[in-house]
Amino acid sequence: MITVETINSKDTSEDKSKLSKILKVLSLNVDKNNELLGRLLELSSESESTQGLASVLSTSSPAQRKDKVTVEIKLTFMKINDIDTVDQQFQSEIFIQAKWEEPLIKEDEKVFDPIMMWTPKLIILNVDGSVLEEHAEYSIAHKQADYPLVNLMWRFKAFFKENLELQHFPIDVQDLTISVSTEKSSQEIELLEDQQSLSSVNTKAFLDASEWSLYNHTETYRDETTVEYARSTVHPILHVQCRVARRIGYFVWNIIFIVFLIIALTFASYSIEVDSSDRLAVNITLFLTAVAFKLVVKQSLPTISYLTYLDLYVLAALIFLALNATQNAAVKYLASIYPVSEVTLYDRYSIIGLFIIFLFFHIIFGIYIIVTATRRRWKMKEKDKLYQEKKEYMDRSRSPPRGSNKRKRKYQMDRRRGSLDSYFEPRYR
Repeated sequence: MITVETINSKDTSEDKSKLSKILKVLSLNVDKNNELLGRLLELSSESESTQGLASVLSTSSPAQRKDKVTVEIKLTFMKINDIDTVDQQFQSEIFIQAKWEEPLIKEDEKVFDPIMMWTPKLIILNVDGSVLEEHAEYSIAHKQADYPLVNLMWRFKAFFKENLELQHFPIDVQDLTISVSTEKSSQEIELLEDQQSLSSVNTKAFLDASEWSLYNHTETYRDETTVEYARSTVHPILHVQCRVARRIGYFVWNIIFIVFLIIALTFASYSIEVDSSDRLAVNITLFLTAVAFKLVVKQSLPTISYLTYLDLYVLAALIFLALNATQNAAVKYLASIYPVSEVTLYDRYSIIGLFIIFLFFHIIFGIYIIVTATRRRWKMKEKDKLYQEKKEYMDRSRSPPRGSNKRKRKYQMDRRRGSLDSYFEPRYR
């Protein structure tokens, strides 16, 4: 019995030591848990304060304007390249300078905060895809108006959609348009052309000069839209256009001249005897060759539902070749019924008639092109001259001669119209 009691006493001492160790571990764990709980409480308090600050920032909005703000815009086509006729788009680098008066700016302020102050929130409506290489900055100009003047300088590069008018292809003149709008309604903002400087185009940086000729002038006109927004609010638009004329050398020598030779070669087939079927075979071969050139023309154009000038010329060539083939078949049939001498006389008269048709078509079609497509090119050159006159006039208006205010009173600008069209309208249109 004594031995058993000794063993039990040893077991109890070991259990006590184990319990003491477990209690120590538990106490350490409790301390660590308390520290973790304290850290969690600190983090939760910090997050609450941060959320409070975020809620304050989210509720704070830019300054609002109760009056209708007039924003003057000058747009410059810095670089134009990759005018794609098939996809009906062009790539350009654009520089926009917008300015407006801000009465809330103090005289000593030099930095403009676009987050807290009123901004026009300009957007470009006809951008195709994303904007590349975008950069915008603001500046403040004092003592240039009744209130401080805010200048927005916005430079970006992008592809722009353009509905090309291809009726006169390949003698066409195309408008390249940038449509500047705003997220604000027409009751809040008015977009005008810059009253002191014209929009312009940099002709020296034109990278598509092998296919197009770039004109020097730009034109602006105003419009309104509700299509781009899911509500009935009307938003103003300022369209700024420059124009390019297609160089026709490639199409003249590679398509038009070759089709002309194909048509002319039909007259060489009349040297074959009247009663021979080789005439018809030659004209059918020429017809198929002209059809191949029609497919080449189709690759240079988008899918359109109207005929261009080049389409009309190639179709006229096909019709003329079909007339020649019909004449060959008729002559071959008559030669099997009537004497060859009589059929030869009829053949000569028909050749003369076809040649007159061939000659008169080219004369009439050439006059039609001069009256329509070529006349539009002459009009663009005249607008280049008028644009230069308008630019020189505005340069003189900024620095009138001393002691003379007659010119300023005579040609005073109309701010509501946004340009000098009140003076130049009879000649500029």
